[in-house]
Amino acid sequence: MQASRLDPPSLPLGLRRLAGSFESGLLRALSRWSNVLIVIAAMVAVSMAFGLHGLLTPLRTDYVAMLTGAQVLGHGGCLYCVGAQARAQAVLLGVAPATHPALDPFLETPIVALAYRPLLGLAPSAGFAVFLALSAVCVVAAAVLVWRRLGLAAQGPAGAALLALTLISLPAAWNYQLGQVDGLLVLALVGGAVLLTAPRRVAAGLVLSALLLKPQTVWLVPLALLLIGEWRVVAGMAIGGVCLAGASVWLVGTAGIGQWLTLLAGRGPALSTSDGIPGAIASLGGNGAGFVAAAVLGVVACGWLWWRRRSFTSRPLDVLALGVACSLLFAPHVYGYDLIMVTVPLAVLARRALPAALAAALLLNATYLVDTYFIWEGPHLEALALCVIVALLAVHLTDRSPAERSPGAGRAQTAAASSTTTGA
Repeated sequence: MQASRLDPPSLPLGLRRLAGSFESGLLRALSRWSNVLIVIAAMVAVSMAFGLHGLLTPLRTDYVAMLTGAQVLGHGGCLYCVGAQARAQAVLLGVAPATHPALDPFLETPIVALAYRPLLGLAPSAGFAVFLALSAVCVVAAAVLVWRRLGLAAQGPAGAALLALTLISLPAAWNYQLGQVDGLLVLALVGGAVLLTAPRRVAAGLVLSALLLKPQTVWLVPLALLLIGEWRVVAGMAIGGVCLAGASVWLVGTAGIGQWLTLLAGRGPALSTSDGIPGAIASLGGNGAGFVAAAVLGVVACGWLWWRRRSFTSRPLDVLALGVACSLLFAPHVYGYDLIMVTVPLAVLARRALPAALAAALLLNATYLVDTYFIWEGPHLEALALCVIVALLAVHLTDRSPAERSPGAGRAQTAAASSTTTGA
């Protein structure tokens, strides 16, 4: 009896049989376009509902913080001074500064404030509609690239289901309610991944450098790529990073960068509310323990990759997938809307173990629901889902099987699942 590809073969036989049955049933259910179209329609409807909620109340979301930064920057004020932000936000809300409610501070990089400036000339709802339209364009473009260039088209209906469960997942829908930019940046991640397969290493690095606007999503990626000798990709990221840093200093000056870090420390969200292992640890041992955990776990992840570096030589796409997944899991500041970035790691995983990728995507959506509606202390079940994703990548990307399935393998695997009842 063949062991399930969902879990390592060292698991007890009973668990292996259970995993095999679940794997077979999941793949069989998602091998039919009728079922998959229902999944896609449901995920799109949820994303539209989140977006509509934000559109109806744009100044009660993070969008007001983005406009606040744009307003302060446009008037030449102190971008990361609490007083300047409070006055600008009071104007946006149409209230007197003395009666201004709790400040929703702008904590993003100066480049983000600059990007939102054109929206200041529009009514809040109109500006938010433009933001939603841009997000939709970027997500659709990313979906097309993942489908055509990262191999999901070869997986048939199950590949389309995986795309829906990651790129328009329940956590990702949070972007469209809050006005967050991850829906825009995911296109850069997908574009960089596609360029790595070209291969166009420097160009891939330049495109991936856009994610430094959300450094928590890729903070381990440059180190991981250096460990396998992909210095051209890292050079491209460094060039792009220097350009972003230079533009930020030009916009706010060196003093402004210091004020930004101070504002992050004083007004940033509590570490204990973050997804990932550091957030879970901080909820038990405080912020200090959370930051120490992030540093230690990042070192451990890089150490493991250095130990297995020969397995990953000339496989930058696999390392990018692992680097992004580990960055999200071990970051001290990551939230549900950032988890749209698991699209690339799970697409890469699907090239070797489609059922495992589907199960991980389902788990991510399920843990988001539980964290959102049943657990109030912190989104720590989503950390469990990220742990599973990292573990599956580590297991399936380091075995001795070919790095990619043949174009027809996904359909053959789906057909096999359709003709079996146990999967084990």
